[in-house]
Amino acid sequence: MLKEWLPPAGLIYLSLHKEALPLLKKGVIPLRNGGNIDLPWLLGTGENAPENQIFISDKDYQEHLQQEYRRLPANLQRLLTLEVFMRQAEVKRTDIEAALLAKRQDLTRKTAGCAEDWFVQRFFSNPYSVLAWQQRGFSSIWLGIDASQWPQALLHPVRYRDSLPLEWHERFTCDLPELSLLHEKRLLLARTQAVSQLEVAGELQALVRLPPKALRSVLLGAQVAPDYSARFWAYWRQDFRYQRIPVAQMRMNSAGRWQFYPL
Repeated sequence: MLKEWLPPAGLIYLSLHKEALPLLKKGVIPLRNGGNIDLPWLLGTGENAPENQIFISDKDYQEHLQQEYRRLPANLQRLLTLEVFMRQAEVKRTDIEAALLAKRQDLTRKTAGCAEDWFVQRFFSNPYSVLAWQQRGFSSIWLGIDASQWPQALLHPVRYRDSLPLEWHERFTCDLPELSLLHEKRLLLARTQAVSQLEVAGELQALVRLPPKALRSVLLGAQVAPDYSARFWAYWRQDFRYQRIPVAQMRMNSAGRWQFYPL
């Protein structure tokens, strides 16, 4: 009977699919472009989007009218007091506030840059987390990485919160509170700093070197096809960089719990 294999403690896990083999042959991992990353909460235009958290206060409205009044020609100011000017503007207050809001949102978007300015990759902390596997699919392949052997990578722990910060580099390290069980870390790279970039299926990705000594294990999902598992294992045994690194596949035991068994 095959004995369960226990993943080493303290690793972080990168989820890939069939691109895992060609990438490992090159000794690199991909970072997704920020405009295509599978984080809809961060990229969407729902109520949590930073530009949708901007509002126009009564003080903003009053200050705007005062500025508009000061722009009036001197002869009009002599005929119209500030109080009368503001009272007359009240009938158009809704339109004025809407215009102010649109202007502020546009300025916010320009100041914050855009999602496409960044490359992002997600790393999970618990190889037994069903929530994490559901996020990436049970046909995925997880690379178990020892971050202490990868000093070049600046990994950011994800902050779980109800609202998003303005700047994209901070936004990409946030997620919804209900996903806090994932204990994710994310690797960010500014597009201007990405030395190696490659277009994959029409999507621009950045390639970052992964030191072989940082790779401590590989986990194949329960739905990885047997022919691919066999091909992966055949390659693994002949590449001197990886042949000592354990490979295991996820299976469900008789008690209905996911376990890993060595190939």
